[in-house]
Order: sequence, then structure tokens, then C-alpha cells
Amino acid sequence: MLKYLNVFRLIRDMKLQTKMIFLITGVVLISVVPLSYIVLQRNQAVVRDKTIEVCKNLGNNISNLATEELLINETYDDTRTALARLKDSSITGLLESYVLNIDGKYVADLHEQKENQAASPEEKKFYLTLPKLVEQELLIGKKKVLRFSYPIFIDYKKEKMRVGTAVFEFDKEKVYEPVRKIRRTIFMVSGIAFAVAIIIAISTAFYFTSPLKRLSEGAEIIGGGQLEHRIQVKRRDELGQLAFTFNQMTEQIQDFTHNLELKVKERTEELNRTLQEVQALKVAQDGDYYLTSLLLSPLQQNNNKSRYTKTHFYIEQKKKFKFRKWDAHIGGDICISDSIQLNGKTYTVILNGDAMGKSIQGAGGALVLGVVFNAALTRSRLVKNEKVYPEAWLKERFLDLHNVFISFEGSMYISVCMGLVEEDTGLFYYINAEHPWTVLFRDGIASFMEEELEIRKLGTPEQEDRFRVRIFQLLPGDVVITGSDGRDDLILTNEETGEEFVQEDETEFLRRVEEGEGNLEKIVKAVKENGKLMDDFTLLRVGYNETYETIVDLAVDEELGEKVGRGSLLVNEGKEEEALRVLEDVFVENQKYPDLLKLLGRLYYNKKEFARAAQCFEEYLNVNPGDNEYLYALSNTTRQVGNLHRAADLGERLYLRQHNHYLNLVNLAMIYRDLEIYARAKKMIERAIDINPDKPDVARLYREIREEARAKEDSLTEERKESIREEYEKHIVKAKELYQKKKYFPALVSFKKAMALDEQSSKLMFKIANCCFFTNNYKDAIRFYHRAIAINGSNYRARNNLGKVFFEQKEFENAREQWLLTLGLKEDFKPAIVNIKRLDTFLSARKREENGKEEGALLQTEEVEAV
Repeated sequence: MLKYLNVFRLIRDMKLQTKMIFLITGVVLISVVPLSYIVLQRNQAVVRDKTIEVCKNLGNNISNLATEELLINETYDDTRTALARLKDSSITGLLESYVLNIDGKYVADLHEQKENQAASPEEKKFYLTLPKLVEQELLIGKKKVLRFSYPIFIDYKKEKMRVGTAVFEFDKEKVYEPVRKIRRTIFMVSGIAFAVAIIIAISTAFYFTSPLKRLSEGAEIIGGGQLEHRIQVKRRDELGQLAFTFNQMTEQIQDFTHNLELKVKERTEELNRTLQEVQALKVAQDGDYYLTSLLLSPLQQNNNKSRYTKTHFYIEQKKKFKFRKWDAHIGGDICISDSIQLNGKTYTVILNGDAMGKSIQGAGGALVLGVVFNAALTRSRLVKNEKVYPEAWLKERFLDLHNVFISFEGSMYISVCMGLVEEDTGLFYYINAEHPWTVLFRDGIASFMEEELEIRKLGTPEQEDRFRVRIFQLLPGDVVITGSDGRDDLILTNEETGEEFVQEDETEFLRRVEEGEGNLEKIVKAVKENGKLMDDFTLLRVGYNETYETIVDLAVDEELGEKVGRGSLLVNEGKEEEALRVLEDVFVENQKYPDLLKLLGRLYYNKKEFARAAQCFEEYLNVNPGDNEYLYALSNTTRQVGNLHRAADLGERLYLRQHNHYLNLVNLAMIYRDLEIYARAKKMIERAIDINPDKPDVARLYREIREEARAKEDSLTEERKESIREEYEKHIVKAKELYQKKKYFPALVSFKKAMALDEQSSKLMFKIANCCFFTNNYKDAIRFYHRAIAINGSNYRARNNLGKVFFEQKEFENAREQWLLTLGLKEDFKPAIVNIKRLDTFLSARKREENGKEEGALLQTEEVEAV
């Protein structure tokens, strides 16, 4: 209320009328001069900017017409024609315009006075060093001239080549004439506004001062404590409304003063009731937290019973609470360890997960993960479920969990590190789904076991094809540590400023592991001493054979080593039969020696005794299961024997470890072709083609698989065939319409839907590749161009466009090779001929530029050949 009183005291007598009149008049008068000056400067700036914009447009137009002439220094007809058009266009204030080439010679002039003349050395130096359009104000004769100099460049791949300069001269007086007219208009309008303002000010002062005075006097009386007083201003405008509102406020203050004690008492009782309700809710919430923590506790157990592989946990959730007499904590981190049997071998299972969200949300994710994973462990102990390889077991567990979390539709994700440690050999099979990097502590040094992300969090769509199992050979005494991101997300304090910040260096954890010497308790202590925890914090430690016990005795006597060495020399000398006799003599009593098994298996394979070769390879893999090359050899040999299903299992096992193993992809394609599982066969052979597209045997296998798949499709009923054809045509029609409108992303989607119904069309692959190219997805473009060529080796258009992709990636030799292959298929194909010529020109020009001799010509490639 005091604020209103201070305002009203300022307007207490009639003298304010005169002050208001002179104040308004003075403001109007003083504002006219600076306003006119500001408007003048602003309009001059606008005119200048528009003139610069005109010069840029003119310069661009001349550049588009004159670039080639300026580059090759022949005739300048187009350039001079462009200036002649300027002369006819009647541009306001334009006095002169001319174009200079890179040598500083005037090649075109608006009035044809400087043509074929050379610029002075100073002008030439100025024009040839312009970085951009430059404005100058000159006095030529008695005229003030605005000169705009515009450098002409050729742009390509972020490289610029200067070819000339365009110059435009304007009469300053004519350019700024409209601005001066505006200023005169402002003065005239301001004078009229000045007179009107005086009249309005006088009228307004007399109209408002009287009621304002009554408001001020009434406010002063009320401010003195007479709350029963009311202001008498009977008007229906804003002042009347203000008086009415002020009277209402006075009544409320009077009422509030009389009833203040009662209101305070009522408010206190209301706050007490609210506090009791909040306390009751908190007790209920803590009860929910405690129940959830009780549910989580049995799910994250260390049930590992291994003799050689030991596991330890550290679990500290961020949310801590007290429920009745119990202290507890809850969060989204979880650790699980157990032991299982797979194919007669003992494995230690580990899992460390971190669910999205804090407190109850994260705990919900961890609870779901624990239930699903522990149920899978129980199922794995059934005899019928023990006949799986560790890679397949990990994939099944990943899909079990992933399919559950994908059903949450983005509301719940969870990072996880999950693995198996083979008891006898120490081979560590594991996956890392966007979890902090796994740490290996060996010989006092800590390091990360992986350096790239392959699998996203559980619940992230389209992860199935990205799945890969990593393998790592643990040695006696090795320690593996995996943990949640709470190990890195620490709050640190700047010692100088005292400001807190979040640690961002993930390698700091390696130093904590080394400080703790791989001991879990010491690592936790080192982490907490380094900073303050800001998230759930869990660590899972795996120690392999830390007592250095002998698990498998592979000791070799000197005589056996000599015989194996002799057999190896005989193989190198081409005496395989003699080597086989030497090795078979010692094999009966030494069937576990790895080098002997490998060498003997190769000899049996070369003799096409595939069953015996497979036996040797399998025995070798029992001792050294992490050797990918011999896993492939066993799969391939088993296929030769005719045991296709086992060969497929072995090949898929390697595929889960290494997606890009070329020979294994070809081997799997042949296996699935023989099993008549053509969809899987096509997927494997297409991956092989993506890796090495120029192998004729692979291309032939691809065609055979497609032909056999088509033959199988021909056995479909006519009704089913017609349905497929209709759906295919629908997608093709829609894709072509989108392609013609240059909507390449949606066109690509429709083309791929059509491809799902027919993977035999080279033209369709070509169209998909073009869409990928136009959307800058060069990797997929290369893949589908190769696929189009594999289907139809005479597709010269695919070859030509493949060269274009290589050129865009600056792989010039590969581009030249593809264009030469294009001409080998169609010797008169003009785009390929032009591309090769321009590639040579471009490379020559670039070489000259690098040598500093002269600026080279820029390659202007053809667009991708249209579908």
C-alpha cells in the first residue's frame, strides 16, 4: 500500500499540469532530431546492404556465365553479353562495371572503354588478393563513387580457385537520393506530430489531474490509519476502477486486521494436517522401497561354486532410507554369479547390470532383469538345455532380456556386462551392452578389454543383428572387473576455487584398480577417497586361478616335441605321407598335444579323410577353444563329412564371435543351401559379397542360391504367387513415384520392402544403391552396387555409379578402375568416358597446384546415372 501512497503524493496539486505539458512537449521536440538522424543512418545502411546484395547477385550471375571463359582464357562473348544486359537493365546509380581475368586484364566493360587493357600493378595486386566482396568510396572527378569489387571463385570440395574479379561503380548521390527524401518527410511529419502532441498533452493533463489528486488525498488518509475512509471518484474509466479496487483493498485490510489471529490458527492446523499426510505417505513409500529391496536381495546372489574362478561383489545403491528399525538402500544396479554346465564343461556365469532411472524406477528394471536371468539359469540346468555352446547360450540370454525390455517401448533401458568363464581353459566369453568398459588387471597393470561400442542397451531397437560375443583368454592370476557407471560418475572439488564438478575421465578407474592391486575392497576405498559418489555403485570381480594350480597338464616330453617338429618339416618339404606316418606313431599315446592335433588334422584334411580330420580339430578345440581359425576348419570339415546341422552350429558359433570372417560366411552359405534354408544362405553369401565382391566363385554361389530359392518359390500355389506379385508391384510403383520426386529416403524404404519379396533383381539393387548414394550413405551404396553386379555382371551402369561413389570418397584409383570396367562392358558409354577424362584433368590440375606452378582446373563430374 505504501507504494501506491508514494505514487499519489507525487501528483498533489495543479502545478503538475504545467510540468506534464512541458515535459511531453520537450520529449517530442528533442526526439525529432536524433530520430531523423537515426532513420537516415538506418536507411543508408539498408540501401548500402541492398546495393551490396545487388552486387553479389550480379557478381554471381557474371560468375556463372564467365567462369569457363575466365578459366580457359579464350573468348569473352558471354561475359560481355552479361555486362551489356546490365546496361539495358537501368540499375539505379550504376555508372560503370567491368570484369578482369586472373592476369589483371579488363576482358569486359559496360561502356567498352577499358576492354583488352591491363590494370595498373597496384590495382592488379588489390583485385587478386580480395578474399570477398569489398566496398570503397572514391572521388572520381567531382563525383562521389561507391565501388564494389567482387572476386570470382570456383568452389569444389572446400577448395577455391580464383579466376577473376567483377567491379561495379555507383553514383553515391543517386543511390542515397531516396533516403534524403525520407528525411525531409520525417521533419514534416514530426512538425505536425509536435503540434498534435501539445494539444493532446494539455487536454490529458486537465482531464486526469483532478481525479488523481482525490486519489492521492484519499490514499494519504488511509495510510494514516483511518481504514473506514473511502475514496469518492465516480468515473467508469481506469481511474474509477483504480479507486474501486483501492476501496476493496482497504476493506480487505480492515477485515484481515480484525480476524488475523483466527486465520493464523486455522492455517497452522491445516499445515499440521498436511504434514501428517506427508509423513504417512513417506512411511508408505519407504515400505514400498523396503519391499522392493527385499525382492531384489535373493535375485543378486553369488552362487558361483567354481574351484578355479572366484567372484566377489560390491553393491552400494545411491538411495538410502530407514523403514521402522531397518536401514536399507535401493537402486538400479544388480550383480549375479553362478555356475552351469554346457556340453559337459563347467562355466562360471557373471552379470553386472545398470537399469535406467533412480530409486524405485531403476530398482524395477533391476528386478525384471534379475527375475528373467535367474529363471534362465534354472532352465539351463535341465539336461536338455545343456547341449548348447557358450556363444549360443549368451545370445539366448541376451534375447530373453532384450525382448522383455523392448516391450517397455523406450521407458526402460538397461546396460549390462554378461559373460561365461570356462573352468578348464580360462576362456572368457562375454558381451558388453553399452556398459562401462571391462577392466583386465594383469601383472599389476589395469587396461580396458574393449575400446568400441557394438551393442546398445537392452531395450534399444534393432540390436539383434549387431549382437557379437567377445572372447578373451584369461591367464592364471588374471582379474577381470566390471562395474556400473557409478565407478566413474564422481563429484570432484577444484582445490583452488572450491567448485564441484563431475569427473569425465573414465581412465581414472584404471588407476584406482592399480592402486587397489585388484582387491575389491581397496578399489572401493580408492574410488571413494578420490570423489563423492553420485550414482549407484556396483563392482563385480572375477579372479581366474589366482592360486596358480595346474588345471590341464599339457607337459610334452622332449622326444614327442622332436617328432612333431620333424613332421612339420616334412610337411613344409611336401612329404606329407612320410609326415603322416611319423605323427600317427605318436598320436595314439599323445592325443591332447595341441600342435600335434593341428598338424595331423591338416594332413588328414589334405588327404580328404574328413572324419579323422574333424576328430583332430575337435580334440584341439577342447584344449584351445578360442582359436577361431580352427573353429572354422572344424565346421568346414564337418560339412565335408555330411553332418550339416553340426557344421551349421559350429559355423554359427564362429559367426557370433566374428561377423566378418569371410571363409566362414561362404561355408555357412553352402551349409544352408544344402539344408534348403535359403533365406539364411542368402544372408550369409550377401555378407561375403560385401566383404569381397570380386570373387567369381562367390558370385556363382550367390546365383546358384538365388536360382534354387526361386525354384522353391515356384512350387508355391498360384494364389500365393499372385499375392506376392501384387504386393511387389505396389511397393515398386510407390517407390518410383517417390524417386522421381527426389524423395530418396521414403523411396528407399519402399524399394527395400520390394526387395524383401524379390532379391533376384539387379535393377532393383541398382535403384536401392542410387537412393543410398543420394542420401550420402556411401557404405550401403557400395554394398548394393556390388550386389547388383553380382546378380548381373553386365550391369555397366552400376559399375559407372560405383566409380562415382569411390570418387566422392577420394579413392581415385578405385574410381578409375570401375570406369574402365564400365567401358569394358560398353565401350561407347559416354558418362564413363567423360568421367575418366575429367578425373585425369582434375588430378593433373591438383598436381600442378601442389607443385606451386599454376592453379588447376576443377573436375566437374557427371551426376549419378539416373535409374
